[in-house]
Formats: sequence, structure tokens, C-alpha cells
Amino acid sequence: RKMNMAIGPVVVFGASNFPLAYSTARGDTASAFAAGCPVIVKAHPLHPGTSELVATCIARAAKRTDMPEGVFSHLLDSGFEVGQQLVMHSGIKAVGFTGSFRGGMALAELANKRKEPIPVFAEMGSVNPLIILPSVLSLEMDDVTTKIAHSVTNDAGQFCTKPGIVFLERGQKMDQVALELIRKIKNTEPKTMLGAEIHSAFNSGIDAFSKLLEYQASLTEEAIPYGSAAPAAFEIDQDRFMQEERFYQELFGPYTLIVRYKDDKGLHACLNRLRGQLTCAVFGAVEELRSQTELLILLQENAGRVIVNGVPTGVSVCPSMHHGGPYPATTDARFSAVGSDAIARFLRPVCFQNYPQELLPEVLRDINMYNLYRRVNGELCKDHVVHKKD
Repeated sequence: RKMNMAIGPVVVFGASNFPLAYSTARGDTASAFAAGCPVIVKAHPLHPGTSELVATCIARAAKRTDMPEGVFSHLLDSGFEVGQQLVMHSGIKAVGFTGSFRGGMALAELANKRKEPIPVFAEMGSVNPLIILPSVLSLEMDDVTTKIAHSVTNDAGQFCTKPGIVFLERGQKMDQVALELIRKIKNTEPKTMLGAEIHSAFNSGIDAFSKLLEYQASLTEEAIPYGSAAPAAFEIDQDRFMQEERFYQELFGPYTLIVRYKDDKGLHACLNRLRGQLTCAVFGAVEELRSQTELLILLQENAGRVIVNGVPTGVSVCPSMHHGGPYPATTDARFSAVGSDAIARFLRPVCFQNYPQELLPEVLRDINMYNLYRRVNGELCKDHVVHKKD
């Protein structure tokens, strides 16, 4: 008989861009608790006050429900030392992280250096390519460009699922789509970014792209409120895109790169330059999508979530959601950070062989005392186990 059991104490690192949904009481904490794991949260230094308030709520709830002492702990640190010590501690059995590629990989490398290596479930972001096929002209173009522009700029573009690259075919027919998308992005009001380091990194990235592409910003620096980011969109052709690896990397903030590809072969070549993604999206008429089997398969191979005629920002918490993807979007493409499957990260299966009834966990005994669904001899049911006589 077999059942899943808690993997053990889990360290959760708070995310910079979601003080509530991906931090102290985020999906990592909730799914680890659901698995039966104690949780230690290392708060993100960008929102220590919010994190402390939420931690107080969790501690009170744990006390009211008579949970064991130590089921939840909350630590504050503006540097890296506390996080490093937590990951290296022999009592820790897994890590949950949402953030940058550099941060996620640093934790994964640290965990692998332990005498007993542990899994690091790191969601590290991606450029989330979005493709606009020529048949999109038969759809409501104003609605399509508005959706995409909003997805790029919403909350100053500080989403791990923000479309960072938009692919458009070359040619006059699609020129209007590109112009309209750029206009809507650049005309969006600047919004405040989450912190000084994020703001500085965004501005540095925009400056670097501006020099590469001889781009002139739509707003002068004086016109941008302090701490805010002016939305930006650059346009380049396929050949230039293939030459610069910098174009394939995520820039956190209200920015996207519009790449004009030559034909289907050129589009596939561009997509093959990109690595694993959290999401990929494609806009086009169903009739054209039917003929794009190779493209759809390519997107499925490279992303954890594929969207048709929709944008990737916004992640629904439900059983069918998968928020993850092939490396380097995450450290393990088999697991989701959102939805009911997120619990699987913090469970491990244990097989009980030849156990007397009274020693088995209650849920594995012949009598199904909790009326649970169990798989008995391959059949999912709520039946008691009946032993056939010889």
C-alpha cells in the first residue's frame, strides 16, 4: 500500500512583485501546509511590513487551531546570509522560490552542495513570447492590440508572465498592427515600480536597448514621476534578433520587443533561439491555426502554458492551471507553483509492504473510516478492502 507523505520542513522565499499572492501566505506556503510540512518564510526586503502583518495572521491561526509549535516561522533579512543558512540547514527538505534567474540558480547550486541535496522549486521568469499571425486581421484588431498593450504595461509590467517579445510577420499588412501596438504601449501612463533596484535595472535595460537600436524615448526623464517607468516598445527584424542574445533575455518592467519575421520558417528559427518559457501565446483565426500544427507543437515543447487568442498575465488558481515550464523558466518543469497540483512539490510517496493492519496509517487500512477516494487494485473508489478467501 502506498500514500504520499510530507517531504519535511520547507523554506519559502518571498517574491518582490507580489507582497501577498507570492510571498508570506503565498501558494508555496499554502501548498506546503496542505502537504503537512512546517514552513519557514524568508521575507522579501521590499515589503517587510506587509510580510510581518501576514505572518502575524498565520501565527494566530496556527495557535487557534492547536497546530504544533514551530509549524510556521517568519524571518526578516535585507541580505543573503539568513537565506543561505536556511537552505544549508540539515533540517530543511525543500525550497520554494519566485524571482530572478540569478537568485533561483544561486539557491539551486547551494542546495546541491549540501551533504544531502534537496529540491529547489524555483520559478525564475521568462520572456513569454506572443505571436500574432497574419489572419489576426480578420479579428477585432483594436481589441487584440488593447489586450496585448495592457498585458505588457499592467502594474508597470512587473509580472513574470508579461509578454516580453511579440512576433509579427513582415509586410505592409502587418505594419498597422505594429504601429498600433507600439502607440498604445508608449501612450500608457508611467506607473510606480516596486523598488529602487527594480527601477534601476529596468532603466539600465532600456538604455542598453536604446543604444543598440538607436531608439528615442517618447517621454523625457523629467516627464516621468520619480520611481516610475515609462512603457517602451522596440521594433527589429528577424535578422537582427538572431544576432543578439541580449534580445532573448527578460527585462522586468513595462517593455516588449516586436520582432518582424520573414515567414513561418523564420518564425520557427526565432522561437528555437529562445529557451524554456512559463507561457507562450498566439493570436490568429482558427482556420489558420489548423494549418499551424508544427508551430503549436513547438510552443507546447517550450512552455508550461500555451494560450490562443488571449494574454498570459493573470493566473487562475484551479486544478487545470500549470504555472511552470522548462528550464530556465523553472528548475523543474514537472511541477506547478499555482493550482491544486502545487502540493505535489512537497510530498513524497511511501510504500508499506506486509504491514499489520494496526500499524498502517489509518487511511491505508482495510476500513475506509474517512470515506476517502482510494485506488484499490487499480480502481478509484470509497469501498472498504475485502480480502478474498482461498
